[in-house]
Order: sequence, then structure tokens, then C-alpha cells
Amino acid sequence: MKLQVKLFQTLLFTSTLPLITVGFITVVFLGKMAVNDAEQRIENGIKMSSNTYQSIFNNLEYVVQRQNRRIYSLLADDQIDLLKNEYSKVITKNNLDFFVVTDKFGKVLVSMSNPGFEGSDYSRDFFVRKALRGQTYASTEVLAENELNSLGLLEKANIPGMNPAQALVMKVSMPVINNNEIIVGTMTAGYLLNNNKSLIIDKFTKDLNLFSTIFLGDVRVCSNLPLDKNPGIIGTRLENNIVKEIREKKNDYMARVKVGNKRYLAGYSPLYNNQNEVVGILGIAFAEKEIFALRDELMKIFVLSVIFSTILALLIGLINGAVIIRSINKLYWGIEAFARGDFTHRLEIRSQDEIQELAEFFNKTMIQLMEDKQELEVCSLNIHDLETKVTKSAEQLEATQKQLVKCERMAAMGRMATTLSHELRNIFAEIQGSLYNLRSQMIKDCPHFVGLLKDIDGSLNHANETLSNVLKFSYPRKFIFSDVDINYLMDSVLSFTNIQAQIKNNKIQVEKEFTSGLTLVKADGLQLREAILNLVTNAIQSMPEGGKLAIFTTADDTSLLIKIVDTGFGMTKETQANLFTPFFTTKSRGLGLGLCITKTIIQEHQGSIQVFSEFGRGTTFIVRLPLPPKVI
Repeated sequence: MKLQVKLFQTLLFTSTLPLITVGFITVVFLGKMAVNDAEQRIENGIKMSSNTYQSIFNNLEYVVQRQNRRIYSLLADDQIDLLKNEYSKVITKNNLDFFVVTDKFGKVLVSMSNPGFEGSDYSRDFFVRKALRGQTYASTEVLAENELNSLGLLEKANIPGMNPAQALVMKVSMPVINNNEIIVGTMTAGYLLNNNKSLIIDKFTKDLNLFSTIFLGDVRVCSNLPLDKNPGIIGTRLENNIVKEIREKKNDYMARVKVGNKRYLAGYSPLYNNQNEVVGILGIAFAEKEIFALRDELMKIFVLSVIFSTILALLIGLINGAVIIRSINKLYWGIEAFARGDFTHRLEIRSQDEIQELAEFFNKTMIQLMEDKQELEVCSLNIHDLETKVTKSAEQLEATQKQLVKCERMAAMGRMATTLSHELRNIFAEIQGSLYNLRSQMIKDCPHFVGLLKDIDGSLNHANETLSNVLKFSYPRKFIFSDVDINYLMDSVLSFTNIQAQIKNNKIQVEKEFTSGLTLVKADGLQLREAILNLVTNAIQSMPEGGKLAIFTTADDTSLLIKIVDTGFGMTKETQANLFTPFFTTKSRGLGLGLCITKTIIQEHQGSIQVFSEFGRGTTFIVRLPLPPKVI
């Protein structure tokens, strides 16, 4: 039954996977096409809306400009009441929300939207001041609550949740000029954008199947976006990150937004005031539901196709699977017989396919097994001995192979180290020669930079030392053995100028306890001194803030012992495990070859090295060197 399920799964997978793949790619592709088309429509909508917005401004300027001659005539004849009567019709015809006329001093003569404003001083208004100077000024502006109250627009401009009240207006001011080109007053008119859906918003998206919105800051003050819940779309806010992006970059911006329970793809364009500051935002939106309508229809068809393919695969799997399962069961019974050792069992399958061929092969194998059983019983007597020999040979082969790999690696490293050392040391010699000449000149001209040249020279010496360590590690050492006094060798190491300088700089307290009369050991003095020097140097470097370095020499019946103890950082268990591994180091400088070379030198002297350390408590190295046999 499990195999039948697998067959069904295979048929299902092979039949539906291509359909799912093609359907998924199609849906994604159409979705991207829909989004690209929507983005293009929104970009065009923003451009058309911006052009419409500007044309409304131009028309406003034209309407106001046309009133100059008539207003001048009525003002000259002191026909204020007639002016109010005539211009109530002009305001209604042009859908103006406010229209104010002042004299040449800025005193309000006529205020069509709020007669109570008449007689007030309007000369402090920025636009009126420009007009009194003979300039026509038009801009999108934000009016505060007191300005709205003066113009009688406070109630009409009311936006839920906005306190104190503010409003976005399209405002134009220009001078009233008589026949002698003398300014006798000003005219100020405009449109209130708050709640002005019919005049502004509907013009933006007419015949575009889009929605438009005007924002004062981040607040929607005018929009034709549908919103199911009360109190409606007006007064809701745009996301802060979108507003911040538009204000900072002052460019058009496109984003996905959620308004109510609906999502939209929207584009935004900034609206500027007379100071070129972003005071409002013009938004054009396209409902995502409409963008992906075609994709969603294809998704339904795709789901139905997958369901149909699944049912078809199920039927085919059940029919063909039943035939195959019967043959598989016979194979299973044959395998059970084989497991019991019943080599007389035979399979009878007539399926005319690979399963029948497998059954025939099984029958031949059972016959062969019966013939081989006796031979196998004879051979089994010798298996144990053969396994023992093979295991031993394998261990020898593995050890030989490891040694061969190590030799090949060391040979390759030696060749590479020789080539690099030759090339780099030539370069270092040239640099040091140049440093010598440069130091002579700088001592005269720039003595305060001589220290930097010393640092460079020191770094070159360190590089040469590193190359030397690599060469020492890479090539077999030649040892020249002679009688060596260990106490004298230890004193010579501690008297090195470099060691003395490190002890002084690190404020190290040195304690020596050398056993006198120690037997001379057969050793290569230079090589052994290098090994001890590495251990002493490491001990000093582990105590940068000061500490105690203790060195002991002693002997037992068979060995001479050198003990080097420091009170430095100590080592973790992991560091101790890798301490003598080539290229392992915990220092910021160096290749990690010092202790590896040290161990090699000591082992070549048939000696041993041990380390005992506790992190934070210090480290002890114990070197054992064999003593020559005593003469009886």
C-alpha cells in the first residue's frame, strides 16, 4: 500500500508540477505586468493632475485679472454696493470661495465670503503686500484658524480631528490699476481645497478610473477615495515615512498604502507654497483589487486545473498501482524465503516488464546461491585469519601513507619557502639600504621622523626572522652533537640583549635555581639554545604587565630536567591541545612555528617536552634531555 501511495504521489507530482510551475510563472508575470501598467497609469495621472492643478491656477489668475477694469470703475465711482451685487454672480459662476478687495492702503473694502471682515487692515498679508507693490502673486498656501475666520471659511474648512483648524487654499493677489497705471487697491481671490471634492478632486481623475487626494501635511483634506466606515476618509492620515520621504526629497513618490480595509497602489507629488516649501501633497491611487483582477481570475482557473489533475492522477495511480503491488508482494515473499535460507523458493510473475525480469534474475540467483553455499562454508574457515592480515596491512598502509603525505607537504613547503625567502630577502635588503640612506638624510632634515624609520627597520627584521622560521621548519636540520653545559647555556640565553630588554620593558622578576655539577649532555648547543630561547621568550611575552619568571635545572638518574615557570596568562585546554601544531598561534604576530620547532629540536635530542598550564594562573614547561650512560 505504501508503494501504491508513492506511485500516486509520483503521478501527482509529475502531472501537477508543470502545471503549477507554468501557472505560477504566468500569474507572477501577469501580476508584474498589471503592477507596471498601474504604475504607468499613476505616473500619467500624477502628470495630468499636476497639469490640471496648474491650469486651475492659471484660470484663477485669468478670472481675477479680468475684473481689474470693472472693479477700478466701481471703486472710482464709490459704487461698493453695486460691486458686491455684481461680484456675487462672478463668484458663483467661477466657484470662488473667497474674494477680497482693498484700497491702496490695504484696508478691506469688499469681502464677499465674510462681510464682517470689511474695514479691517489686510495690508499685513504677504500676498496683499506683493500686490500693493504692483506684483501678481499666486501660490498654494496654508491658512491658519484666524485667517479662515477672517475670510468666513472656518466652518467650510473644518476637518475632523484637526485642532487648531487649518486649510489649504489656492490663492491669487494682484493690484487694481487705474487708467494712469496707478495702483488704487488690490484683489485677492482663491479656492478652498479642504472638502472641495467637486471643484478640484473630480477634475484630477476624470475618465482615468483613479482616485485622487489632497493632503495638508499628512492629513487628507479632500479626497474621492471610498471608505466604508464612518466618519469617512477626510481627516485620516498618510503614513509618516511617505510624508517624510516627499518632504525631504521633494520628488514624486510611489508606494503601497492601506486605507480602511482596502489596499491601493498610490503616487504622490508635492505642492509648494510661495517659499518653495512643501505644504501639501497631491495623491493619485489605484485600487489593488482592480490591478490584480485578471490575475485573480487566472488563479481560479489554475486552482481548478490542479484539482482536476490531482483527481486524474489518483485514478491512474489506483489502477496501475494495484497491478504493480501484486508483483511487488510476490517479490517480497521471495525475499522472505531468501532471508529464511530457503533457496528452493521460486517466483512466478508474468507481468511482461522489468519486474518479470527481476523475478527471473532472482530465480537464477537462488540456484547460484545453493551452489555457492558449500564453497562459502569452506571459505569461512579462513576468513578470520584473512581479516587479521588485512587489518594489519591496512594499518601499516595508513601509517605509510600519512608519512608520505607529510614528507611531500614538507618538501613542497621547503621549495616554496626557499623561493619566497630568496625573493623577499632581496626586496628587504633593498628596502633596508634605502632606509639607511633615508635615515642619514632625515637626521639632518626631519629628526623627529627617525623613530618611524626605526619601526620600519624593526618590522623588516621581524619579517626576516619569520622567513628564517619557515625555512627552519621546512627543511631537515643537521645536528652537530658535542658536550654541552646546560647551566652555561641557560645563562647565555638570559644574557641575550633582546631578552634583557624584554625583561626590563615587561618589568619581569627573574629567579634562577641551577643545580651545580650537572653532567654534560650530548647536544647541538646552537639548536638547543634556540629551543630554550623560544620557551623563555614565550614566557616573557605572556606577562606584558609584569610577573615572575623562574628557571630551574636539575637531574635524576636518567635525565636532565629544565623547568621554565611563568605567572602569565596561562592557557585553555584547547590551546594546550594545539600548542605544538604547526601554524597554530594565539598571538597577533607570528606564524605559530616557534613551539613546533622547539619540540622538533628536543625530540631530535631524544628528549621530551611537557606543558602544565591553568588559564589565568601561569604556565610551566618541563624539558627532559637524556643523560649519557654511566661508566661502571
